[in-house]
Amino acid sequence: MYDVRGFRALPRPETRSGQPRRCGVEIEFSGMDEAATAQIIARTVGGHVTQTGPHLYTVDDSDIGTVGVELDTRYAKADTQVVPESVLDAARVIVPVEIITAPLPPDQWDRVIDLTVALREAGAKGTSDSLLAGFGIHFNPEVTGYDDPFLIRTIIAYGLLEGWLREWRPLNVSRRILPFVDPWPAHFIDALLLAPDLDLRSVAGVVHSHLSGRNYGLDLLPILHDFDPDGFAARFGSESSGARPAFHFRLPDCRLDEPGWSIADEWDRWWLVEDLAADEPRFDALCAAWRKGAGHGAGWEQVVSQHIGPNGERLFK
Repeated sequence: MYDVRGFRALPRPETRSGQPRRCGVEIEFSGMDEAATAQIIARTVGGHVTQTGPHLYTVDDSDIGTVGVELDTRYAKADTQVVPESVLDAARVIVPVEIITAPLPPDQWDRVIDLTVALREAGAKGTSDSLLAGFGIHFNPEVTGYDDPFLIRTIIAYGLLEGWLREWRPLNVSRRILPFVDPWPAHFIDALLLAPDLDLRSVAGVVHSHLSGRNYGLDLLPILHDFDPDGFAARFGSESSGARPAFHFRLPDCRLDEPGWSIADEWDRWWLVEDLAADEPRFDALCAAWRKGAGHGAGWEQVVSQHIGPNGERLFK
């Protein structure tokens, strides 16, 4: 039996204003077209289907609000299609269909599990279906607040945990070889940890100096753009970002067709990041170890395991 448990509640479940933190979800897969996908969504969570372009559908008034469905390529967007249909159809093995939810409150997250079960039963394929697939799950958890120190701690916590996360549950080979979820370089984490009085504006400067684009396991451009649109334009120009007050966590795999796989397990990757950020003693200890040089070279994953357990059990407690 699949998906026997739901999503873990975030360690900090509310924003600083006291509202439940929402999370949008994006699911990439192959094995069916956009029209069939939209109908499966409507049967699973309700709503009515509307086609808005050659490869674009929406499911409106569902139990989880409006859900978008599209062939995930800029060449298939409404009014911009420049690739012939025959080419798009031939590329479906490696160009995924994508489901995009609205930002969902916590009491609706488990309906996404219902969607993944319905997709699996209908024959959807995940990232292991092709060496060139590279299909992922993107989680977009709302930030607690731009003035909340927990936001900066979460960014640093991801840097501290990323190598361990990739070793704990290794990504499918297709996602490791494609340039969509690159790891943050060590010099970027160094800069975060050595910056005095780090805040989101200074994070933007560090990102601009040390990263290139948004194809990382954690993409920070959406929050940087939403937080300071003018400053973002000055630093990053016309760089596409999808500005929103939410992290763009791109690391998780989509393994819809693999026995025992659950999207709730992929969510655990992000949950561990936030729980480390909330666990002051362990967070501070790992920061101190990195600053002393332990984060460079082999052995960092073992250092992390000493603090959180080989399977994160000291955080999952």
